[in-house]
Amino acid sequence: MQNSDTLPSDHKPLAEKIHTEQGQHLRGIDSLRALAVWVVIVYHLEADFLPGGFVGVDIFFAISGFVITKSLMEREQKSLTSFFTGFYRRRFIRIAPALFVYLIMMVTLVQYFIPKTFLSSGIYDTARWAVFGASNIQLVQSNDGYFGERMDYSPFIQTWSLGVEEQFYIFWPLLIALFVFAGAKAQKISQRLTIVLIAILTGASVFISARDGQEQPINAFYLLPSRFWELAAGGLLYLAISRYRNHDVSLNWHRALFIIGISLITITLIFADVQQFPFWWAIPPVLGTLLLIFTSVNAARITTNGSPTLLTARPTIYFGNISYSLYLWHWGVFVLMRWTVGLSTWWHWIIALAATIGISAASYKFIETPVRTAKIFKKMPDWKIIISGILMALATIVIIDASRSAWNDKASAGRDPAFVNSKAIKEKLATIKKSKIGESRQIVFVGDSHAGHYKHMGQWIQQKTKAEFSRLINYGCPYVDLAAAAAVTRPDVCPSEDEITRELIDRVKPGDVVVLSSFSNPRMAGHDSPYDEAGLLENLNSEDSQKGRQEAFASSKKIVEELQAKGLNVVLAAPTPVFVTAADRCRDWFNKVNLICQNGFKEEIDYQMKLRDPVMISYQRLSDETGAVLWDPFPYLCPDDFCYSEKNGDYLFIDQHHLTANGNLLLLDSMMALLQDVWR
Repeated sequence: MQNSDTLPSDHKPLAEKIHTEQGQHLRGIDSLRALAVWVVIVYHLEADFLPGGFVGVDIFFAISGFVITKSLMEREQKSLTSFFTGFYRRRFIRIAPALFVYLIMMVTLVQYFIPKTFLSSGIYDTARWAVFGASNIQLVQSNDGYFGERMDYSPFIQTWSLGVEEQFYIFWPLLIALFVFAGAKAQKISQRLTIVLIAILTGASVFISARDGQEQPINAFYLLPSRFWELAAGGLLYLAISRYRNHDVSLNWHRALFIIGISLITITLIFADVQQFPFWWAIPPVLGTLLLIFTSVNAARITTNGSPTLLTARPTIYFGNISYSLYLWHWGVFVLMRWTVGLSTWWHWIIALAATIGISAASYKFIETPVRTAKIFKKMPDWKIIISGILMALATIVIIDASRSAWNDKASAGRDPAFVNSKAIKEKLATIKKSKIGESRQIVFVGDSHAGHYKHMGQWIQQKTKAEFSRLINYGCPYVDLAAAAAVTRPDVCPSEDEITRELIDRVKPGDVVVLSSFSNPRMAGHDSPYDEAGLLENLNSEDSQKGRQEAFASSKKIVEELQAKGLNVVLAAPTPVFVTAADRCRDWFNKVNLICQNGFKEEIDYQMKLRDPVMISYQRLSDETGAVLWDPFPYLCPDDFCYSEKNGDYLFIDQHHLTANGNLLLLDSMMALLQDVWR
């Protein structure tokens, strides 16, 4: 009896190769890869140039599904074992070497050019998970959406799509194996059942994409269940073409399908809405890609007299060949430039594109090609390649962890005394006598990160009084925000104000002090460049903003009165100043030409007053009508004609609007005096 793991010696591939002329099919696929990678690059360079450029990844997914299925179906197989080991061998050789080199090079550069800040938090975790094709899962766990503000500063975010593909590779070969290894008698039944199963899974994936797009958008974007259909669509196209390869399609039909395919992709690139993605805006580019793949099978028929067109010209094909390296390296180049010289002007873009092409070409020539073509690797059995891959992955993990350790050490060394002046703090605390105020009481800071940035002051108060210190912080989630209506804009992340109030009341008792602090000033800049100052003031004083502040006042007053009814002493922390320059990003020599660093570490007080005046009216009114104590740190941070984020070598702010320990120290006396009055 024949072993079920083997095939007869005369076994041949189930599908014939479906290109009609030497190389024509592959040139068409490479043209699509070039299109996909360049729309992604342009989008990442400047989203306004190509608003829907993020769908380049969806084009890649459809191509990958087609190419992977073609690879599985057209290769002559000797056994079920070699079917799988051969597939994973090819995938490892194709993906892992360039990826591992990229990860190692980037984590090394991170140590020197990327500071440890909120914007860079989690990047080493993403790199670590990327080694095993799971960075998309890590990004979901850390709640880092692709369109979030931190993502432009993570050099490993692009690996999420590799994770989706690599997870697809776990399941797809199992389905294709039903085609390849069915016995002669059961082959037709097996094929039909497989098609039905793939169709069911594809439909389920579309449903999950639609559902999660509304309920769990981060899951919908990053995870395989909502993306499976895009890759499966490419696989189904290959199965259909191989099954009906003898059915001729006229030249006019080819041209029509080509135009429809290009049109679908073009419309998506211009009009795609991130709020309706991946469902339903991923559907047009995937369908368009399928049509272009179909026409590329006979690419020579849509050229003029057989001469090359833009789609089959040498530069296009070359960019298609190096598309994987382009996809990896462009993002690393862009991120490093954002952290250093900037990426906001035309000359930045030219440098970024030139560096991307040069490094990607080198990666293709010296990493991808040698590994793929070297005789030593061709002669190695599958199991040796797979084991070598595992060892390389473990070595890469070791290097990533060593780099993270060095990065942490450098960050710690750079904080004292710049951001945490231990000597000054020790000397200051030595001048404050220990007090019995606050005995059996606690001081609780409640709000978003602007309540969190008082943590050092809270700890010192606990050291010098009988009071306990605690915090109720929901980062990115304002509480009693007098700048805007109370409606939470991130319901998938933030608890409601009622939920926060209930949690707060459960943990406090009458006599406790509750300090309410949320980010209520407008930012003066994004992460790349300053905002228009006149435009900011105009928006602040607009009718919509005034209405928002009125609604915010009403809901905030209700919360304050509810807390006071429980016997709590409510303190309203007025807004601190904001800055264009982020201290943690602009201390090094290579940052000096960055547009975000050119304002320096101070801002004129007159403009700061104009920014805060509208919301300060609400703060003062809320204090007057409820009796809540209004505490304003502003005069201590803006003692003369300027507000300072750095003074006498000490940085008072760590970024554009969060206080450091040094900034906390400047405010300690003021808060201690307030507590003495409240608890006297």
